[in-house]
Parts: sequence; structure tokens; C-alpha cells
Amino acid sequence: MTASVRQLTGLARWVALPIVILILLQAACGAGPDPSATPEPAPPGLDRDQVSAIAWQALEPNTKSHDRANWAVVEVRSVSGGVVAEEFEGRVLYGYCGGPEPPANGAIDPSQSYWYVELRPQPATPSGPSMSPTAPPLVPEPFLQRALFLIDEGGDVIARMLACVVY
Repeated sequence: MTASVRQLTGLARWVALPIVILILLQAACGAGPDPSATPEPAPPGLDRDQVSAIAWQALEPNTKSHDRANWAVVEVRSVSGGVVAEEFEGRVLYGYCGGPEPPANGAIDPSQSYWYVELRPQPATPSGPSMSPTAPPLVPEPFLQRALFLIDEGGDVIARMLACVVY
């Protein structure tokens, strides 16, 4: 071997050695996914589709269109009551929503698991190809902007928060 090849081989060993050591240290220290980022275990008895249907049934009386197709389920996840209790404190309605007054929120047990469901109206869409360019857009839900629900393992809506247009 020539001297320049020996120098490159020696240099490669010195570059590779720290990389191998770092990899071994990461493996030994248990580097992996953050355990705090793991989701809460879901409450038993209900699945995501059932929980979404329960949330829609609770929301429907306060919608203008009464049409499920105008709403998107943005989030369905299992949460601990202590993590979300503050989000549901205070008023059930924020702004003017229309429709009947929803029931008051129940007590949230900080140690219990709940389903957290967020629904938002679909964006405004044109009503058809013959729509005038100066006509206002069709807004299926002009009053409600966001709806949050907390549902227990038995399928009861424990708390809700409806964010509506503020006049």
C-alpha cells in the first residue's frame, strides 16, 4: 500500500469510530420515542366512529343546516379529564349559536379517561356552476365555528363547548 492510501484508511477509522460510539451510546441509553407522547388509553366500550356519531347527535340541534355532511370530525382522541377540564370550564356557548340552549356541563373527573371530539364546519362552497360571480358564497353553518365534546365510556356527553359567531 502506498503512504496516501494508509493515511486515508487511518483517517476513515478516526471518523467512523466516533459515529459508532454515538450509535452504541444511544442504543444503551434507550433513546426511543418519547413516552409522554403516547396517547391515553381509550375508554372501554366505544370506538371512534361511535363517539363521532354521539358528538354529532349532541351538536345537530344547534346547527343551521342539520346536515352531517356539512361537518368534519377534526379530532377524536382519548384524554385524561385533568388535562382538558380547564378547556370546558365556564360557558357552554361562546357567542351566538342559534338553536336551543345546550345543557350545562357536568363534573369532569380528573382521573377518568374521556373521548375528546372536535368538529368544525366544512368550508363554504359554491352552490353550483351557474352561480353568479357576485353572489355571496353558500355558507352552510354561518354561526358555529367549532364544537368540542367530552364523552365518557358510557357514551354520555359530559361537557361541550360551542364556539360561535360573536356579534
